[in-house]
Amino acid sequence: MKRSYWLVLFIFAIAAFLRFWKVPQLFFFGIDEEYQTLLAWEQVKHFHKIWIGLSAANTGYYIGPGLVYLHALLLKLSGGDPLIFGYFASLVGFATLIILYFVVRKLFDQRTALIATILSGFSPFVVYYDRRFWNSTFVPITAILLFYSLVRAKKNSRWFIFSTFLIAVAFHIHASLFIFIPIIILMMYRYIIITKRFDKLTIAASVIIYLIITSPLLVYDLVHNFDNLKTPFRMLSQIGKGSGHFSILQHLTVFPAWITIAAIIVLVWFFLSEEGKKHTVLKTVVGFYLFLFLFYPGPMLDYYYLGFFPFFAIIVGLFFRRLNNVLLGLIIFSYAIASFFMIIRWPENGGLAAKKQFIETTSRQIGNNSFYLSTNQNYLYFGGWRYLFKIYGKTPAQSQADQLFGWIYPEEISKKKPKLKVIISENGGQYRATIINND
Repeated sequence: MKRSYWLVLFIFAIAAFLRFWKVPQLFFFGIDEEYQTLLAWEQVKHFHKIWIGLSAANTGYYIGPGLVYLHALLLKLSGGDPLIFGYFASLVGFATLIILYFVVRKLFDQRTALIATILSGFSPFVVYYDRRFWNSTFVPITAILLFYSLVRAKKNSRWFIFSTFLIAVAFHIHASLFIFIPIIILMMYRYIIITKRFDKLTIAASVIIYLIITSPLLVYDLVHNFDNLKTPFRMLSQIGKGSGHFSILQHLTVFPAWITIAAIIVLVWFFLSEEGKKHTVLKTVVGFYLFLFLFYPGPMLDYYYLGFFPFFAIIVGLFFRRLNNVLLGLIIFSYAIASFFMIIRWPENGGLAAKKQFIETTSRQIGNNSFYLSTNQNYLYFGGWRYLFKIYGKTPAQSQADQLFGWIYPEEISKKKPKLKVIISENGGQYRATIINND
């Protein structure tokens, strides 16, 4: 076996370790995970057709129900234990890294693929989100496959069928992937204009696949006066009114300034170099992402960069591949070592294992008494507790979460006043339960 193959296997082995190491201790379960899990658990208990999934951020746009069904399947397999999400998220993250490597090697070269894979595989930012299971988990892998299909479609229009399939699936994942819609339309138009060919089979297959996969959302829109379909237009009307309008400075609050400045330098180099002229699809995708970052009518959150990161990693690979082996090796080794030790030193006190142990201890103190479960903070920023108590301890008779999610499980909310009140707080990374009479 060639030495380069052993290097690739070693990189993947370390990347897998970083994603699967201490999953129970490091898996995060907050309010976003609780919302999705509560919807899925209702499907496990009483399966029924649903037409929409979660609302995309605060936009008022609802994605499709695909991920709710996936959550339900995993919960069914685990008996309701959300720990399965941690392992599945790590599996998806590792699969994303493998696909990134082979896509870059196929479309560019081995050297660029190795650099991009190491950058993504060892990045604390990427690894952190590869350990979370929510809608954004599937954004990078979908974005990479969309990019690959569009590059291949330049020579074979049948690849547009796969592109359409992926963009239809994106309607069940995350709204950030919608930036590929104008790219697909633009490339289809250019293909028809340049080749003077109109492939009826490709168009027909694409339309049929799109309609089938997005049919739940289409039904929802028909019943609700196309309210969901109107949301993107409402968002466009807000451009210039939010903090995202030409706000370069807000990106400095997401990542350290030196990282942002270095990223800008690499991106400027790419757009002005021969690499940018040669790789037009990559240039187009990155350009659309940058447009989104500049004009998004709202604050930029760090996970909004998940779909962009694989393409940035490719550009970094193109930028550094010209370095000699010694200098490149030194840079990569320093980056990998620093990232590795940063990740393995992550604190475990906020992970699922610590919460499970805390809930089991608290439940023993509660005994057979009914209780109201609350926190000393806004539940939006300190949520996830009701479902975890239900699975690992005892189901609360009433809870602070009922104000947000009670419509999902109305039959579980007691009409009688609970005997006790349990208030969860956190101090110095340690959870504490204050148990008092619910007077």
